[in-house]
Amino acid sequence: MTRVAKRPARQRGMTLVELMVGMTLGLFLIAGIGSVFVATGNADRTTQNLSRLQEGARTAFSMMARDIREAGLNDCGRIDRVMNVLGGAGGPPAWATWNGGLLGFDAGVSAGDPASGAAVGQRVGTTDALQIMKGSSRGVSVVQTLAPGGGQPAAMLVTDDGPFQPGDIAVVCDFSQASIFQITNTNPAGANNRVVHNSGGSVSPGNCTMGLGWVQPRICNPAGRPYNFSINSTLLKFESIVWYVGNNGRAASGGTSLFRLRLNNAAGTVATQADELLEGVSGLTMDYLVDGAAQYVNAAAVTAAGSWNDVIAVRINLTMTSAVQDQNATGGLERMQRQFVHVVTLRNRVS
Repeated sequence: MTRVAKRPARQRGMTLVELMVGMTLGLFLIAGIGSVFVATGNADRTTQNLSRLQEGARTAFSMMARDIREAGLNDCGRIDRVMNVLGGAGGPPAWATWNGGLLGFDAGVSAGDPASGAAVGQRVGTTDALQIMKGSSRGVSVVQTLAPGGGQPAAMLVTDDGPFQPGDIAVVCDFSQASIFQITNTNPAGANNRVVHNSGGSVSPGNCTMGLGWVQPRICNPAGRPYNFSINSTLLKFESIVWYVGNNGRAASGGTSLFRLRLNNAAGTVATQADELLEGVSGLTMDYLVDGAAQYVNAAAVTAAGSWNDVIAVRINLTMTSAVQDQNATGGLERMQRQFVHVVTLRNRVS
């Protein structure tokens, strides 16, 4: 009997239709995975931008609040009599013109220094600015006021002259009055722990008089009116600060930042210096609560009432703008923008 061998089954490939169906399904799968990937990336970028804005706002509020709380002369309480002997007969520089420690400027109102303009470091004129004057947190005690005469300069004997150098702007105060002046020398001829405040000299803007006593209106002559700041009076560095939004010169990342203008002593010559602190701040407005008032008002209303000494709280409205652009609802790119609000009370004006 003859056996017939089985033929192997014929191998068949995919038909063109099957191949096209498979490729189409694969493309749908890849498109779905791609859209999920893109959406996840967009969501992650949005979350990161929002986190950066929130963190930036917290940082800005923390730095600004520290200065605002300390506006005025905290170590000596609230003092109405403040004698300022800086400068010549024309008066002290604008950065040292005592205003109770706080002075606001609405958008469009000149703050003097910094100037408004498009240059790097200049103020964005459509935003508010705030000037703060205060004594530093590190002070020393006065041991004795040394009257000038017999070759002795106008000076104070203090517990430690380490925090001071010639040219520093300082304020000395007791519970009756305060005096703002420039230190012309420290430790003259080896006399330790002495702070000298003569008139003239090589420092700038200099003192118009050696006397630190209260005179209204002030007089400028070599002797002035003396005042005995007795033991336990406090000597502090004087700080003048302006918070504002300025141009940073980096248009690709938004172009504006939060700036802090401060005093800088360069070998006895004192001038203002602007420091860029936080990128991405594009808007700043501030409102003020006057003691006894029911609502916050802008700077113009406070100035009109003449009551900057009675401001007890500042409400800061900050606009933050992301440096990285994000996709909007129409598919275009734009920077994320958020507004944040924070209220700060003035420590030495709230009972």
